[in-house]
Amino acid sequence: MDFDDILLNMNILLRDHPEALESIGGRFDYIMVDEYQDTNLAQYLILKKLGQRHNNICVVGDDSQSIYAFRGAKIENILNFKKDYPNHHIFRLEQNYRSTKVIVDAANSLIARNSARIPKECYSMGEQGEKIKLIQAYTEQEEAMLIASSIVAKINSNRSEYQDFAILYRTNAQSRALEEALRRRNLPYMIYSGNSFFERAEVKDMMAYFKLVVNVNDDESFKRIVNKPTRGIGDTSLSALTAAASRQGISLFKAAYSENLEEFGLKTAAIQKIRTFCDMIGKMCLRSNKEDAYTVATAIAMESGLLLFYKSDTSIEGQSRTANVEELLNSVQAYIDEKRNEMFEDMQADGSIGEGVELTAEDLPVVTLGDYLENVSLLSAVDVDDEESGANRIALMTVHSSKGLEFPYVYVVGMEENIFPSGGWMASEVEIEEERRLFYVAMTRAKKHLSLSFAQTRLRNGKTESNSPSRFVREIDQNFILNPLTKDYEGGEEIKRQSFGTWKKDNAGAKPYGQMSSGRSSYGQSSRPEIVRRPQTPQGRPQPSAPARPVQPSAPTPVRRTQTVPPRPGAADFEPTPILQLRAGQRIEHNRFGYGVIKEITGNSTDLKANILFDDHGEKILLLKYAKIRAIDL
Repeated sequence: MDFDDILLNMNILLRDHPEALESIGGRFDYIMVDEYQDTNLAQYLILKKLGQRHNNICVVGDDSQSIYAFRGAKIENILNFKKDYPNHHIFRLEQNYRSTKVIVDAANSLIARNSARIPKECYSMGEQGEKIKLIQAYTEQEEAMLIASSIVAKINSNRSEYQDFAILYRTNAQSRALEEALRRRNLPYMIYSGNSFFERAEVKDMMAYFKLVVNVNDDESFKRIVNKPTRGIGDTSLSALTAAASRQGISLFKAAYSENLEEFGLKTAAIQKIRTFCDMIGKMCLRSNKEDAYTVATAIAMESGLLLFYKSDTSIEGQSRTANVEELLNSVQAYIDEKRNEMFEDMQADGSIGEGVELTAEDLPVVTLGDYLENVSLLSAVDVDDEESGANRIALMTVHSSKGLEFPYVYVVGMEENIFPSGGWMASEVEIEEERRLFYVAMTRAKKHLSLSFAQTRLRNGKTESNSPSRFVREIDQNFILNPLTKDYEGGEEIKRQSFGTWKKDNAGAKPYGQMSSGRSSYGQSSRPEIVRRPQTPQGRPQPSAPARPVQPSAPTPVRRTQTVPPRPGAADFEPTPILQLRAGQRIEHNRFGYGVIKEITGNSTDLKANILFDDHGEKILLLKYAKIRAIDL
């Protein structure tokens, strides 16, 4: 029996056998229950039966921290306690010994909006403390970068330890961008109650498919995925195939097409199953040399059946695994977008294209799946400083995992509708109240300082999605926030979701790189500009670069590429200004083009571009979500 079976059978025992109830219940004159807000129906019934003889039952709990409804917890157990026991006494323990007055009062202003609660007013006798800070970013990558920069600043100014910081998120899949940003700054971190993004089993499975498609001789990847999802290829068949490959000195993939496999004990049915798998890999391999990485990665996820396999599991764990696979696909799209922007900047810098030029994705070299894997494999050379104690690391975890913990500095990320609260505007009131209690838990993990962050755009399913800031941010008394939401965000309307039109074809044909939604090119006024193409291989595409024995990394690492413009001094420590703080007329510095002035910022919410007149490189149009720009005069 598992734990749920024990609870079920205990209920049946006490219900159907009065002598057992009398024997067991008679052993105890007093019953005390901790964390009562997390009890489920079975536990409630057991307690009620055991205490019915004397009613000497004491429960301790905080209804504001009831966050496990998905596990069966019923907040009604604690809310209805006074109805179940009319002679009850309530003792309110309202003093908070952890957080500053600002944090406690702000949390009170939030949770007061829940209707299903026991009224209480928590207070702190500690210091007033700093106001809550909002971090408003343009993309999830910028959000992660800003958080990493904030942590570095606090460590330098307050002499804080890494272990003083915690980054909380609603779902595990959100850790990828954060891990990448922390590794880029060489900041040690630890994932609580889980694995680093690229160490999760489902991500390893999908990565093994990518690696085998790029390099069919990767036997380790072959072994991992040949029967995942299940194809009826067991260990016996795989051992026989391994023996055949070893005898001939070839890879497992090549051995699958050998003519004498029956000699090694493989049956006809097993051979057919293995070759069907290899045919699928071979077809994807041919596509990987011609099509962009995201298109191929998505096709692999579907053709292999792996994504559908995870989606078929509707449990909480299954949904988390599906989200991680989808986030891996998002990372491929994000890499493509960043790489193409770098290509365009290179072409501007080396004079391959002039002003007033529009380019489509077809005018740039294909970013292949091999390029993506090479980028990921480089992480093995980007080791986070491990001189510190193993315990002295920044904590990354879901809000659920943070319950019961505390940290001097807490960052709650992804504060957007459809993320936190996860149900967004479609969620029921009961679900919203549960999400609000979850956010209350997140807020009250902080001892000294609390920061809340959100991104204006975020990649989901390979497309850019724009959501308004979470309603929970607006529900906090704004007097406790250092930089309250601006007028643009107060309405809370959901912004229409849009795709990366820059790189994708629509019904009217290929949309030019840098073209505005109005149809005016941001690279010039000409409606039919001359297109200057970058020199290409005789086949019309750059040769794909296969990874040199890809490793299992913990997160992606920055792109390594040949620069056509010498990097500026201090480029490694260059910290861009958040996009939302840039404006026309500002004097800025670009990490490659140097100093200049922003003439104009145009584009829609997912595709902002800046027209910049550089001192040494003339006028250029840059895509802001990838351009590295630092404002000199804020």
